[in-house]
Amino acid sequence: MRNLLYFLILLFIVACSKEASTENPSLSFERALGVTASDSPVEVKSASLYADISYGSGTRNQLDIIMPEGDPKGVILFFHGGGFTGGSKEDAYDEALEETMEAILGENIVIVTANYTLLTTPGNQGVISALEDGALAINYIQSQLAALKIPANKMILAGVSAGAGIAQWNGFREQTNGQVQGVVALAAQSTYDLYEWENVFEGLSLDALRQMSPELQILFTLFYGGSEPSQAELDAVDYRDFMDANDPPVYLYNTAGTDVLNAQGALDFDVLYHSILHTDYLRLKAIEVGQEFSGASQESPEDFVQRLLN
Repeated sequence: MRNLLYFLILLFIVACSKEASTENPSLSFERALGVTASDSPVEVKSASLYADISYGSGTRNQLDIIMPEGDPKGVILFFHGGGFTGGSKEDAYDEALEETMEAILGENIVIVTANYTLLTTPGNQGVISALEDGALAINYIQSQLAALKIPANKMILAGVSAGAGIAQWNGFREQTNGQVQGVVALAAQSTYDLYEWENVFEGLSLDALRQMSPELQILFTLFYGGSEPSQAELDAVDYRDFMDANDPPVYLYNTAGTDVLNAQGALDFDVLYHSILHTDYLRLKAIEVGQEFSGASQESPEDFVQRLLN
């Protein structure tokens, strides 16, 4: 009788172990993330979307996770653009990024897209709120690596425009880049010490531009939390100054021109925010400190991501 009891217990343990090992991964991820899987907006076979996951207490602290069918090689955390006044995590699924996202997901790399606090979000403290939300998103994903079967130390930070700034600020900080293998900065700014932009554009006077453009003046005030920034506040968001040889490689790609004023003498915000001079200024610092960098002349963004995570 005792031997029969031992045999039955052994059968039960084996059955439970087999059930756990063959469980649908989606069910396991749903339990870990607290949301139900749905169809992926990125058209890659059998990928699943886990949408609107809270990663903090803020009203815009939500992110989406797209899981590939195969075993994950790593994760890319993407921050949308919009000048810190608009945009959403769904922008990652737009036509402009479609091929890149499909290629990344097709290589079994998890895609995470995050919303963050805007300059128009009630209670924000300026751009620093968005930058710190980036850190919260990183911490959340790192806390879920085991549950999602994502290898440690296999994270890429990426973003467009404002999102590129969040990726760089966190990717170049020792406090947040411990598991980051690379940074993808598309249509990027070179720093959020906006007075440093006077070194980017020859002859530019930020205060003169503020006087000329009421829109810029409003945005400048919102950018620093409603008041003139102190030097300490400027230093806190000058991520270009954070760059050093120990930071992960950065991929830089801008296409806007160099003339801040258009033919009519009006301020061209696209050039001001996205000029190729911003990436030139970032490359200059990378060369100075010995940080690895890449760009369109070397490889595509998806090739950069795959190279660093493989």
